[in-house]
Amino acid sequence: MILVKKFNVDEIERLKKKPIKQKILDGDWYQYGDEIELQRIIKKSSKEIQSVNEIARTNFDLALSRLKKISPNIHASAEIYFPISGIEYPKNLFIGENTFINVNLQILSAGKVTIGNNCFIGPNCSLYTPNHHPYDKILRRAGWQYDGPISIGDDCWFGGNVTILPSVNLGSNVVVGAGSVVTKSFGNDVMIAGNPARVLKCL
Repeated sequence: MILVKKFNVDEIERLKKKPIKQKILDGDWYQYGDEIELQRIIKKSSKEIQSVNEIARTNFDLALSRLKKISPNIHASAEIYFPISGIEYPKNLFIGENTFINVNLQILSAGKVTIGNNCFIGPNCSLYTPNHHPYDKILRRAGWQYDGPISIGDDCWFGGNVTILPSVNLGSNVVVGAGSVVTKSFGNDVMIAGNPARVLKCL
């Protein structure tokens, strides 16, 4: 069952009074097309990620150092391989100690994304925080969306091509099979896989 956040005329009037950063933190609806500040952040981060990918062609260590300046909440001991597909809001990404992320990481959009310590993230993994209205095409056309933060615990292992959807929280020691689409939260010490992902085994 898809849960849809409240959205009506009264809600639109309430949202007009809130700054965009607070809307994002509170998981409120907003229209990206009307938010010049957000557009600037994404365009800037796109250029910065392209730049570090180019640097990585000849100097991996320098590229990683530059990435950690762009995204200051990545722990010094974490390692990310290039190229990176995209990190739209680098300051909203938190990566813990000794975590390794393979090539083509993709993180959208403004919601906070937390990846714990000692995680292994395979290639081509994508983490998506934005939601659009699943039933109302008019609201989708108008660009309304809201973000659900993603949290991944310690010692998690993702195979390649894993997709994590908005508002998913994974506990520690979670193994996610290659190609899985994780649509809901899971606790500690489980192996999950599939589309949608389900528990295969307790660890």
